[in-house]
Amino acid sequence: MSELANLFVWHRQGVLVAGVTGEIDVSNAASLEREIAGELDDDAAGLVVDLAGLEFMDSSGVHLLFGLSRRLAERGLGFAIVMPPESVPRRVLELSGPEPMDWLHETEEAAVAAALAVT
Repeated sequence: MSELANLFVWHRQGVLVAGVTGEIDVSNAASLEREIAGELDDDAAGLVVDLAGLEFMDSSGVHLLFGLSRRLAERGLGFAIVMPPESVPRRVLELSGPEPMDWLHETEEAAVAAALAVT
């Protein structure tokens, strides 16, 4: 990972949770997407991207999230994002149309439940 962002992964109820802290921009979005996708094994029941610790995200981060969402949809798996309402990067997603708003949850518990609801 770059100096701008840190990636942490864990599993919860069979769902891969990828926590990202720091910043997502054009310099690290593609590599971050590859790293997260590389963590998805055949046994994953879905993916939650926890962005609660994210300080900044530009449109490259939105592109990353749409890419991950497509990957999961192709496999018939759920996708959700943890991002509190007061999160500064949330505004970027709010301006990206209605689809990202469906992904957003305030807690990891709610996001995992949403990801599992698809399967």
